Amino acid sequence: MRTRTLLPILLALCVSRVPAQLPLLTAPRGTLRIEFGGGFFPATSAFADGRKRDLGEPLTLGSINAAATPLLGDLESRLAEILGRPANSTGLGGITTVAERQRGVATIGLALGVTRRITVSGTVPIVSVRSQRALTYDPSGATVGLNPADPNIGDAAGRARTTAFFTELDAAIATLTTKYNRGDYATDPTAQALAQQTLSDAPALRSSLYTLLMDSVRASAVLPTDVSADGAALLTRVTTLRNKFTSGLGIAGFTGVPALPTTTITAAGFDALLAAPTGFGLLAPEDRPIVGLGDIEGAVTIELIQHGRPGDASWLGFWMQGLGRFPTGQLARPQFLFDQGTGDRQIDAEVAGIVELGRHRLGLRAEGRYVMQLASDHFARIGGRDQLLIPAYRTAGVHHNPGDIIAVTVQPFFRLAPRLAFTGLVSYQRRGADATSYVTGQNPVGGAAAAILDAGTGADATIVGAGFSYVHDGRHRDGILRMPVEAGLSVERTVRSGSGVVPATLTSRLVFRVYKALVRQ
Repeated sequence: MRTRTLLPILLALCVSRVPAQLPLLTAPRGTLRIEFGGGFFPATSAFADGRKRDLGEPLTLGSINAAATPLLGDLESRLAEILGRPANSTGLGGITTVAERQRGVATIGLALGVTRRITVSGTVPIVSVRSQRALTYDPSGATVGLNPADPNIGDAAGRARTTAFFTELDAAIATLTTKYNRGDYATDPTAQALAQQTLSDAPALRSSLYTLLMDSVRASAVLPTDVSADGAALLTRVTTLRNKFTSGLGIAGFTGVPALPTTTITAAGFDALLAAPTGFGLLAPEDRPIVGLGDIEGAVTIELIQHGRPGDASWLGFWMQGLGRFPTGQLARPQFLFDQGTGDRQIDAEVAGIVELGRHRLGLRAEGRYVMQLASDHFARIGGRDQLLIPAYRTAGVHHNPGDIIAVTVQPFFRLAPRLAFTGLVSYQRRGADATSYVTGQNPVGGAAAAILDAGTGADATIVGAGFSYVHDGRHRDGILRMPVEAGLSVERTVRSGSGVVPATLTSRLVFRVYKALVRQ
């Protein structure tokens, strides 16, 4: 059979089987479907446990305190350990934040009709993401200053002073150990007891002070000022220990104290704290969107039932679909506030059942979908749901098992013309809570369980939308059968969420499809 004879027959199969008013779910046998799509998903607000709020609200704070950032929570915990009493509340001042997220997805899809009822397909998403934010800082109410010994935001004098203090303390402990072991205090019971107590207390205090002031990973980038109640108590604690060595035990050469900030943090200091690797380690917003590969999808769609077709007095169809999503995208980067990933970076397995029915001009397509999201390992900063200012030292390896998703979507449509329909959409989605733990060998960060990351991950959302669907079967008035064309345009809005954190996106979608019969000579 010649190609010019076979081609019209195959094209007729493409358009006569199910010339649906909505885009076809399967491609006819021997037909290649080529799809180009796109979507734009901007968001300036999100639902949090049912309440709609601006994206920047979690970082709009009259007082940045220990509840707002683990940096201060860890500081207060370490101070309490050193002082032997609860630390006073600490603060970094206030901040006001305006934030916006932009996300665009362009998709390229191919589908092949393997048999009359089975179609295999694949979709490659190209994702463009951009997050913008503007911070306004208010230093009033700040009670802490920058650590003078910090390698990034301290100063040479502060580092030298604190280093000299630890050098002298280490030398004093070594000298005392030698003298005690040599029996220098054996004839003086009071001095012997003081030496024993000092050798017991000094190394522990030294370790706590070093962790707070100079440890390369865990040192605090901010400290209480030298005239604050906690700062003065810390210096008194050091002076008391020093006096035990010098006055009580006759060990000379120990004269220094560590450097504490003399002033509270300023606007310039806060900017430095945001950027410092030993602070929050945050980078400035990028000028251009990041464009990268999203999570690639592969699917198999099977037609189980098909009675009639749109345009008949009535019709009914039922399909099943299995889909796999692969970790080819990139996760959100913690060094950028409000950042978005190009994908979830995990394997997903989906199964869906789709039914379509209608009569004359009216029709309805309904879909139930279950998404099983498989676990993966990655690095994350350990902090609460609304703690956006998480210090860089709280980065840890975690085993992340995301909650599964159940979604039900209904698409009614009304045929305005033989090839054009007005469509609606109502979708309800529910996601189970995540389960996060530390990877094997990872020590807890700041004494916090990795499960703190799971707060707000169990969520639900209701989405409504409307649009137009155009399906041309390729048959023209001149009787010549040409290539079929499908196109769709829709706008969707997330209108409700009762739990979890869900972006309140306004989504615009566009899809264009063509079919090509694959013919052998």
